This record gives sequence, structure tokens and C-alpha cells, in this order.
Amino acid sequence: MIDTIAPVTDASAWRVAQLQQDESWVYHFNEADIRELDDALQKVRDLAITVIRREDFPLKKLAKVLERVLNQIENGIGMAVLRGLPVMNYSKDDASRIYWGIGQYLGRAVTQNSRAHLLGHVKNEGVSYSHQTRGYNTLAKLNFHTDNCDVVGLLCLRTSKTGGLSRISSSTAIFNEILARRPELITPLLDGFYYDLKGEHLPGRPPVSDHKIPVYSFSGGKLSCRYLRNAIMPAFPKKNLQPTPDELAAMDMIDALADSGEFCFEMALEPGDMQLLNNHVIMHSRTAFEDFEEEDRKRHLLRLWLRTDYRPLAPEFSERFGPGTARMGVPSPEAMGMEARQDPTTTVDAMSH
Repeated sequence: MIDTIAPVTDASAWRVAQLQQDESWVYHFNEADIRELDDALQKVRDLAITVIRREDFPLKKLAKVLERVLNQIENGIGMAVLRGLPVMNYSKDDASRIYWGIGQYLGRAVTQNSRAHLLGHVKNEGVSYSHQTRGYNTLAKLNFHTDNCDVVGLLCLRTSKTGGLSRISSSTAIFNEILARRPELITPLLDGFYYDLKGEHLPGRPPVSDHKIPVYSFSGGKLSCRYLRNAIMPAFPKKNLQPTPDELAAMDMIDALADSGEFCFEMALEPGDMQLLNNHVIMHSRTAFEDFEEEDRKRHLLRLWLRTDYRPLAPEFSERFGPGTARMGVPSPEAMGMEARQDPTTTVDAMSH
């Protein structure tokens, strides 16, 4: 089977030098853009953040820009940065309204945890990073991984005292490199692994995925990646299994390549920056950081998980939490009910959590 697999040659198979030489992936908001966002904000000031719909937040010129940005995320290099929103001029709630409104032009928000939160707060909560926790609420360096959605977006509200650099690597380019160097390791990555669901499984379902989830999967001619070693390793003992030498070597190679200078692109997000990543073609991580002591100066980012439905996904790849959970983020009884009503933005005001 490996003999029939060819390297992927589309734009998502980038390396660091390409992003350094061409910054067309950055869009700078100009004064007219900010005025348009401010006008839209005035129309939603009295609305809870997560009930805001696209039609509530009218954009004309920027709608066309965001259409091009989404095409780049979906069919190009898989990432974009929107830069220049003056977040210090807004309350955190109003900055969140603008961010949510922009998100409505890029996709549909899905839940980020079993409590059905739609707008996440990435900040240090004083917990330690381990197999049992999710690292975005720590100070720790995060390993390279993908999130459970089509597109993940971050809006930087406040930066840390030191550290906290965003790091991204092309999972497509990493696939090509493994295929060239160690083609025998592609097989365990296509076969995949069981996942520890970290207590976020639905009632009546097992705490470990009921099937193996491919790290790499082809569907409709597209290669997609799902990788979270922090959830893979604790699943082995829960399934009474031991990883094979090839399975460990494959994950070690992904980690080493993603972290290497040839594949890992680092960027410092500044207040007002919005980073948008296609989870199916990009892995992301973060360096450790030191925070400020003052609460209002602490590192704080807002996160959106977006569903775009543009990319074909194999069922064993997409239904990570079990049948019927494809593209839903982290499912919960509340989220399942929201899906059934076809309106996932009407029950949770994430800023209240």
C-alpha cells in the first residue's frame, strides 16, 4: 500500500523558509476596516456574545477580505493572521463581540469542552500540564497537536511577560518527510490510535474512543491529520495495550520534525492579532511563558473552534467521540441538543464562564 502513496504537493506542504520569504498570509486592518468593525459592534452591543449571527454583524468590504482569507485557510497554506485590531480601545466583552462577529464569516462555532463552551479563554489558571488536563490553562510548553475542529482561531488580548510564542508546523510537509525517510512508519499512522477522551465522553459511552483514529487519513483526494499524543499515550493502558516499536517511532518522528527548525515556524502574537489555523493541515504548539503578577496584565487569548464543512473527512477520522459526533467539537448532552436544533449559538454566553 505504501508504494501507491505519493507525496502531497499542494500549498499546505510548506516549510519555514516559505513563510519567512512571503508574508501574504498576514492581513493588516486599515482605518476603514476598523470603522466598519466599530459600526458593526454598535449593532450588537446589547446582545450576548454567542447569540450574535452574521446578519447581526454586517460587514461589506471586510466580508470579501474574509472570503479570501478563508480560501487561503482551506485551499492554500492553511493559515492566516489578521493584524491591527486595537483591542486596548475596547472592553474585553466588546473585543469578544468583534471577534465572534468575524468568526461568523469564517464558519460555525462548535463546543470546546463538555460544558458546551463556544468561546474559550486561553490563560493560566494555575494548573499543571499532564495527561489529565488540557494545557491551554497552564504556563507550560505545549506539544505539537491539532484541535477537534476544522479551524481554530485565537485573538490575542494580552501578552505574557516573557515567552508564549505561537509555533506551527505543516502536518502535510511532515507526512511527506516521513514518507521519504521512513515509509514503513506511514502504516501505523494511517492505522491510527485509540484516544483517551479525558472525561469528555458522552454518558453511556466509553472513556476511550471506541475505534482507532488515524493520524493521517485520505478522503476525497485530501490528506487530513489528527494528532494529540497527550491523549494517545494514556489510552494504551486503558485498552490493555502496549505501543509497538513502530508506533512509538512514528510518533517520535512527528514530534521531532514538528519541533525542528526546518518545519517549525514561530510567531509572537501581539494584542489584536487573530491567528487562524486549518487543523487538518497544521499542527500547533506554544512555548512556555512567564506571566505578569497583575491580573489585568496576564496573558489572555480568546479561542474559537470553527466548523466549515469544506473538507471531506473519513468517518473513522471525524467521529472521534463516537457515531454522530463528526465536526461537533467536544460533544456534550447540551451540545447534542443544540445540534439537533441546528443553532449552536443560542444557549451559552461563554463570557459568563
